[in-house]
Amino acid sequence: MDKKNNMNPTQQENSGLSRRGFLKGAAASAIGAAAVGFMGGCSNTTANPGSTSTANPAVLSPDGIANYEVINTDLLIIGAGFGGLSAAFEAINKGLQVTIVDKGPFRHGGGAGFNWDVITTWETVYGKESRLKNIVNQNIYYNASTTDPNANMALTLLNRGECLPDRNADGSVHWYIDYPIVKGVEGTFPRNHHDAVYASPNVTVYDRTMITDILINDGVCLGAMGINLPTGEFRVFRSPATILSTGGSCWFYGWNSVSCDSINSADNTGDVDMAAFRHGIGIGDSEYGQYDFASTYPQGLAFGWSTMLNPDANEYYTICDRDGNKLVTKENGVDLERITYDRVYFNQSVARLLNQGKATDEGGILIDVKGVHLRPPIQRNIPVFESFNVDVESQLVPGKAEMYEHGGTPLIDDNMMSEVKGFFCVRGAGVFGAGGGSCVSVNHRMGSYTTRCAIEYMKTAAPIAEIDWSPVEKEYARLHEIRTRKADGGLRPHVVRQKIQKTSGTCMGIIREKDKLEAAKAELARIRKEDIPKMFVSDQSPTYNNEWKEAIEAYNLLDLAELAVNATLERKETRGQYLRTDFPEMDDINFKCMLVAYQKDDQLTFEKKTMPEVTQW
Repeated sequence: MDKKNNMNPTQQENSGLSRRGFLKGAAASAIGAAAVGFMGGCSNTTANPGSTSTANPAVLSPDGIANYEVINTDLLIIGAGFGGLSAAFEAINKGLQVTIVDKGPFRHGGGAGFNWDVITTWETVYGKESRLKNIVNQNIYYNASTTDPNANMALTLLNRGECLPDRNADGSVHWYIDYPIVKGVEGTFPRNHHDAVYASPNVTVYDRTMITDILINDGVCLGAMGINLPTGEFRVFRSPATILSTGGSCWFYGWNSVSCDSINSADNTGDVDMAAFRHGIGIGDSEYGQYDFASTYPQGLAFGWSTMLNPDANEYYTICDRDGNKLVTKENGVDLERITYDRVYFNQSVARLLNQGKATDEGGILIDVKGVHLRPPIQRNIPVFESFNVDVESQLVPGKAEMYEHGGTPLIDDNMMSEVKGFFCVRGAGVFGAGGGSCVSVNHRMGSYTTRCAIEYMKTAAPIAEIDWSPVEKEYARLHEIRTRKADGGLRPHVVRQKIQKTSGTCMGIIREKDKLEAAKAELARIRKEDIPKMFVSDQSPTYNNEWKEAIEAYNLLDLAELAVNATLERKETRGQYLRTDFPEMDDINFKCMLVAYQKDDQLTFEKKTMPEVTQW
């Protein structure tokens, strides 16, 4: 069968799908028309152009051809978090038809989807002592900030209904964080932001959909593909530009009785980042993470946003050493002003102190909240401890470093585009660098900027006359081989996942030791060789099959873990939010650069890339 087909296959009715029509609302803008030209005038929803079968889309048809739905759009956004929503707002304002795909339920996931009453922070300036010193692409920050239509971030968040800050008695905003370059308020409800986006007739959302691969022809990204988790249906999303905006993938790090050592969403398993890696796209910043601390007792409450104590640089005074003495103090050599705006300095300072024999037996801290002010979301957790007969007002609670953000994303250029044309990344390598992860305001700014870059790309991109569909069928076959694999004496997906997490947890915190890194490298290689091939899914139904999802994720978590461990070993210095005990100092001569990982001939290699610096700012 010829694997290439015209871009405008016959449209067929697809029943049983709950979504909002692409064609509601006003006529397409000039940009939208350009996107249609790129796509060859394709219809919105089509059946598999390579098959006439009407069999269940979750299984192969009798003639052995994969069945899948094809969905066309002006702009595809993967991830409905803060960055993805900002990207969507920008696209809506330009008249584009936007498709948002999110792995979580209820149209959005991750931190934004939780609708926490959290602290929203934003930087009033970018300073050499904060974000720009972290080996980032400074051209990106300069371009994004100097062209940002929403430069006043506080006003933007208020207008979108995301931020409802507390007020002082005189009506002025109550700043929970009020530092020279960082401000923050309590009372953030991202759900209002989501609703503002979804009110547009130009937006269609596919939630509970796991993107497992990107569609690439001749070095150009034509969209992405994956499975609808409730039904097992396979879907291909075609677009002239694809924006990746998923969250930091921390779920390879650590394991306790109920979760990994992170409050990060369990959906953030690096699915698209690692798909890009398998396509030969470079992955940078894998060694970096962003950390605060989380209580680990009672064990069932550990690392849960609504069930833990969570001190960071803003509650440094609650952090104690193994003997209950305050750890982050001037007497211990810590600059208490600098920790308020420099999270790298804060975590390195804590790591150095703990490495002096001040850590608890589990390598962590003790938390003392007696008589101190806590953020409302944390204060509300105290009754949960009381239900476990733990009085946090009278006893110290053990805690450990918690990874809430992670690098390990595709390398991008000054215009947010990866090494494959048409594939853009809001959190691409070079945005956060050694800082290890994002903040809400940067995600907003970079999401908007990424859409502006994607629009400029679409204006000049050459139209695609035909598509080679063989990558779709290859990915379809890969996923269903995982689902139907037979393995005598095999391992369930959660067992493999926890092996990866426990291995990474020994060495990827804020203190990293060479012998533990080497041991983890060897164990992860063993898992890849011995455990992954015999991983099997006990229930082979394609519908509501969480084990199938976990099995697919295990491949991505293993890639993430190996990249993180190997990049740390490759970087023979201390940089970012961790201490490398055998190389405790920074080495700008050899390592003032990004380490970019590539897969070449089944071998992992690293290349050093110097990041551009802006002098006129």
